[in-house]
Amino acid sequence: MRTEAAPTTGRPRDPALDAAILAATRDLLVEHGFAGTTVEAVARAAGSGKAAVYRRWPSKTALVVAAVRDLYDPPPTPDTGSLRDDLLECARQYTRGDATAARVLASLLSEIGRDPELRQAAYESIGGPAAAPFHTVLERWRAAGAIGDQVPLDLLEGLVPAYAFRSVTLRGATLDEATVTYLVDHVLLPALQPR
Repeated sequence: MRTEAAPTTGRPRDPALDAAILAATRDLLVEHGFAGTTVEAVARAAGSGKAAVYRRWPSKTALVVAAVRDLYDPPPTPDTGSLRDDLLECARQYTRGDATAARVLASLLSEIGRDPELRQAAYESIGGPAAAPFHTVLERWRAAGAIGDQVPLDLLEGLVPAYAFRSVTLRGATLDEATVTYLVDHVLLPALQPR
């Protein structure tokens, strides 16, 4: 897991305080949702001042996105030599994470429909990078001739991520291995076959 924030000048940052601020943000998101999470409450819960939070993240949105992103490592793009195995590896990233991570992400996802700035930041920092391996894998296999030019890759590459985000939002849970395998074997692979 990583902690990302805007670089600052002056005295060196305290990584322990960074971690405390991000953890406090996640706890408040689970308890109060995005709307009920304030920078002041985060600072108080982390044992710091609001200025310390704003030195690290310029806005509440940036702070919340950083707190959620800190829960996930960027997924690698698999290259197993098998289209099925590559797709399974891409999809398995949505089986990782614990219940707390799912609740934190759910609180963020429930708000993005109402906040365009949050929606854009969440897509750029969380959703886009998580879905990128599907895009890369499908383009690679299309270039190798295993997927026809008529197959709508832009539609298919988003199916597993969309289902995973639905699961987190509605059930507060990540996908399980059986669901991932079913989606790959009975949805993606048949849709990728040339007609």
